[in-house]
Amino acid sequence: MTLKAFYWKYSLWAAILNTVSIIAFLSFRHYSNTWLLYIGNILFSAMVLIGVIRGYHRVHDSTSVRSTFMMGFKITIYGVLLASLLCVVVLITNSLVSGLNDSSNPPQSGRGDVLFTILSNTIGVNAVLGALAALIGSTVVKKNQKTEQGKTLY
Repeated sequence: MTLKAFYWKYSLWAAILNTVSIIAFLSFRHYSNTWLLYIGNILFSAMVLIGVIRGYHRVHDSTSVRSTFMMGFKITIYGVLLASLLCVVVLITNSLVSGLNDSSNPPQSGRGDVLFTILSNTIGVNAVLGALAALIGSTVVKKNQKTEQGKTLY
């Protein structure tokens, strides 16, 4: 498996796990349950962390901290792009099926800003938590902490 395919594999899994939480958030119809979105963000960052650990062991534990961080950061960027695409597909499907602003619920019931909440959670929070997971993962997996030297992957 090439390195780019490795990035896309873990990015796709991170995006799918985030999308599952969005589907669960939209299916319960109680928009005070934003904790479901945060579960998706945690799963997204956990998948980035798993990708960093697996990528480090893939090259026999000899990469530099910078290369490992860039690997996690690329997984995060690709994952945010895929998660945003899947999020838009889920939101369009949801609006076709039930509508974002259903006439049975008044606008003051908290459903008017669901689009902003989901998109900002998908793009902003996943980018920050994914970069944090890449940073923490790249410094933790390095065996020789005295030097940052090692193979360069990018």
